[in-house]
Amino acid sequence: MTIKMLIVDDEPIICQGLRRTISWETIGVEVVGEAYDGIEALAFLEHCPVDVVLTDVNMEGMDGLELAKELKQRFPQSRVIIVSGYDHFEYARQALRLGIEDYLLKPVNIDELMSMVQRIGEEIMQERKLEDEQEVERTRKWLMGQLQQRVIDQNEDYMPLMMTTGSCSYWMIATQLSDYAEWTRRSSEEMRREKRSLWEINVDTALRSSGLETVSFFQHQNLLLSLVVGSQSMSTKNIQGILSGVLKLSEDLDLHASISRPFHSSDQIHASCMEAISLLHYAVLSSLAPIIFHDEELILKRSHRLPELIVWEKNLIHALFQENDAELRQQMDEIMQEFRESGSLIKEIWQAFQELVIILQRRLRAAGIDLTGYLNVFHSQEIDLLVHNSYRAMESLLRAELESMFSLINNSLTGKNHWLADRVKSYIEARYNKDIKASEVAAWLKITPNYFSILFKQKFGKGFAEYLNEVRIEQAKAKLSGTDDRVFEIAESVGYKEYKYFCSIFKTYTGVTPTQYRKLVHST
Repeated sequence: MTIKMLIVDDEPIICQGLRRTISWETIGVEVVGEAYDGIEALAFLEHCPVDVVLTDVNMEGMDGLELAKELKQRFPQSRVIIVSGYDHFEYARQALRLGIEDYLLKPVNIDELMSMVQRIGEEIMQERKLEDEQEVERTRKWLMGQLQQRVIDQNEDYMPLMMTTGSCSYWMIATQLSDYAEWTRRSSEEMRREKRSLWEINVDTALRSSGLETVSFFQHQNLLLSLVVGSQSMSTKNIQGILSGVLKLSEDLDLHASISRPFHSSDQIHASCMEAISLLHYAVLSSLAPIIFHDEELILKRSHRLPELIVWEKNLIHALFQENDAELRQQMDEIMQEFRESGSLIKEIWQAFQELVIILQRRLRAAGIDLTGYLNVFHSQEIDLLVHNSYRAMESLLRAELESMFSLINNSLTGKNHWLADRVKSYIEARYNKDIKASEVAAWLKITPNYFSILFKQKFGKGFAEYLNEVRIEQAKAKLSGTDDRVFEIAESVGYKEYKYFCSIFKTYTGVTPTQYRKLVHST
């Protein structure tokens, strides 16, 4: 950005000499015009504002001091340098009264003049920078107020300068880091601040270098919102191309971006911002581009088909109660694969997992598992979906939840298995010859049949029916070798009402029929 300067002197040759013999461009100054008296200078400034006015003090008509006075009133943003051929204190005093500290005597020392103009230029640039920062901050506050549908600035008529430049188009852009939860796990807070600063700088620089005006602010640690102003010839596709060059923050850190449809009025900011944030949800779909804009055909390509929860529930319960971590991992892989294939958004996965966890909890309670002290992540209102914004993050949350359930089940089973074995053994030994069922034993123990089945298999390594048959066959073997009772009588005495069924079960367990077993025992 250059400093614009006007040279004023009633001698044209001096004006031209000052303009052409000094290398103003080397100190960032552009001489935009010449004027030959104060009135002409004021007329020039009406149409072409400048930063510095270099004027002679002694001129026909309106002299340099009168011009300086008018400038202070009408163009206070312009700095004035007065050049005088008269070494008279009165001129200097009047200049000081007007607030003009930059005063040179003829013949002008070129180095001194350039040094003074350069210093003034640096001061002006610093003032501009400060004003720009203040304007950006004010615009940020105004924009946040618009997004929250309320006025933050005390002046309700305030409108950002970037939105008063005539016929323009506006866009809202939303950007976020992909897989943010994983990155926060392995990064420090200082590193995250540095990356956020780089992120904002990269986005703003790319847009501004393409002739766009922009102001950005972080609405969330992983959500940068940018208001962009451009000419009506600018298109959303153009902006997409600009952003594509800033999506790689580092080797392992990528940005996703979304762009609202163009709008033309400040009262559309809130809706456009919500549109950009909503579109950003689709960036998780690997089949779509990393920059999402309003394209109904593109977005509707996903199937919206969510997998059946009932199937997952059965499989997960089986893996949990069998303490089979490999099966649990396989189930998680299959669940997430279904979500990917269906084009599910993070919010949809979150809702599905909430429902699934509720179903699993009910099954645990039905199985007699005590859920006291159990922290259910998926019922928490504190989960941040802008942090957990990837399939991997959702999988990690569900895995942590299932591991918590696994621990509850394991602790519950471990505690109850100590007393289960002796009580069940005593019950079966006293009633093995009766028609007893697992549900009957469960009722006696005051636990659910499902829970009893799980506990029993974990302790004895087999199902209730198999264990009961083993007990009965062992009793039958004792009676076949130790008594002369007939086989059908022995069958009935150990709990089998059907003789043929008893013989079939006996042979299954011993490899021989009851009669053959008796002969073998007696022959030894």
